[in-house]
Amino acid sequence: RHGDPLPGHARALGRVRDRLAPRGAQVELTRRQSSVRWALIAIGLAYALVPVLWVLAIALRPQTSFTFPLPLIPNHVTFTNLKDVVAGSEGIGWLPYVNAAIYGLGGAVVTAVIALLGGYALGRYDTRYGRALLLVFLALSLLPDAARIVPLFLLYIHTGMYDTRIGVILAYASGSLPLGIWLMAAIIRQIPIRLEQAARIDGAGPFTIARKIVLPLARPGVIVVGTLAFVNGWNAFSIPLILAQSPNIQPYTVALQKYVIVEQNTVNWTLLSAGSLVGLVPVLLVFGFLQRRLLAQGGLGAAVRAR
Repeated sequence: RHGDPLPGHARALGRVRDRLAPRGAQVELTRRQSSVRWALIAIGLAYALVPVLWVLAIALRPQTSFTFPLPLIPNHVTFTNLKDVVAGSEGIGWLPYVNAAIYGLGGAVVTAVIALLGGYALGRYDTRYGRALLLVFLALSLLPDAARIVPLFLLYIHTGMYDTRIGVILAYASGSLPLGIWLMAAIIRQIPIRLEQAARIDGAGPFTIARKIVLPLARPGVIVVGTLAFVNGWNAFSIPLILAQSPNIQPYTVALQKYVIVEQNTVNWTLLSAGSLVGLVPVLLVFGFLQRRLLAQGGLGAAVRAR
């Protein structure tokens, strides 16, 4: 008589159960990690969006209905404050926003060009001194604007660049360049050197290699560096506050000070919030446009694989 098959089946089921138990625990751990991740994302979004929603709620309510405690959703929505801040008698006009755009774009162009050149030199020719210099650039990127204002002020006074647009643009670029060079050096290192070597064998010169190989592959990094420089220039306050004294060259961040009257201890919160909201729109548009461009290009890794 054959033996009872039940014990054999029981042992097989036991082995299957032992194998599935760790997987079930792993699935439970993965779900728990996913829940924690989404909770952290929600907290981060709330931390970033609640101030923006608060400014939006203040900017879209009538000045006469500004009371404390302030409800997040206004009872009556009006766009009059947005119109008044750029075209009204109490507004700052369009010129401060144009100045901010000039400073942001100018600083972005200067930073992107110099960061690409410096990043290529430090990223392609990797030496001990080059790595030390990159650490210096990384440390300089952590310096606050207050550490640069006094030296720039003294330099501009002696060179005649004080209270000029070009002086403000160069001041913005000097703050964005250290991080820009550090980022571009890391990006250049991801571009295979064999592509340039093959181009040299085919007879291509340095400018041809830069225009047809390096620049197309490094374009996503150049866009990122330029975007960071633009945002820093668009939102800067302390540098133009000291280096741009003439009202016709001040950006909107400085011009909005007219709504803060220290002597009377009063603040026109509605127009101040409306001016800040107008200044927020171009930044969102730039990020939306560049995000689509970067996704369309597929990033640096896709470009290198395509080559």
